[in-house]
Amino acid sequence: KQWYQRRVAITAGNMGVSFVLHWYPPSTQTSSQAEEALQNHLTNIGASAKPLLPWRMDCEQYTALPNLSALSGRSFQVIHTSENESLSFTITEQMNVLVSERSFDTILTKMSDCYQPNKLTRIEAKGKKYEIGDFAIKVGSVFLGPNFKCLVIEVEYKPSSYTKDTLPLLHEFLSIVCSNLIPIPENLNQITTPINTTFYQLSDTIIQYKRVFDECRRVNPNLAMS
Repeated sequence: KQWYQRRVAITAGNMGVSFVLHWYPPSTQTSSQAEEALQNHLTNIGASAKPLLPWRMDCEQYTALPNLSALSGRSFQVIHTSENESLSFTITEQMNVLVSERSFDTILTKMSDCYQPNKLTRIEAKGKKYEIGDFAIKVGSVFLGPNFKCLVIEVEYKPSSYTKDTLPLLHEFLSIVCSNLIPIPENLNQITTPINTTFYQLSDTIIQYKRVFDECRRVNPNLAMS
């Protein structure tokens, strides 16, 4: 099992390169069954679960009040993650990510005369973490309010921060991790084009999850929750 121990022949950076993939369970499975099947597969290929380190991410959308003509239609999203509990990530309509201390949330409450959170579009992802060799894996479910929307997996290659050189290795690893359980794109470059092509940053992961959440708000497949 040397495939997960290979190194990209470049000096590792402060954080790895991640790829986020979401999928919908087939009609023959409930969401719980599909998630359990993947978790069992990860265990079978040698991944070790981290039961004491569950992960969680939430995303809330703020929209300008309709009576403010200068801000009409404007919105932004705020994401929090258990991986960086002290930070807030604000994503603008131009897909810029503004990183601030969690205390920024207090400022948002003072902007209520301009922007209001849309509680109906609040999304949360939560699940389990695994490790295998140089890779970290997160598997979880995405919920829009109380409603299940999709399953999500994040795979991170920890030794490298160089995006372009790491994508082929991530693709190879994804094909092993996902097996026949999850369809994966043929070319990760097509999916990750907007991501920094040189040094990977935490904001790149946030943007990938933001795209998943946006699709979950648009799509309403007929899925079983449990």
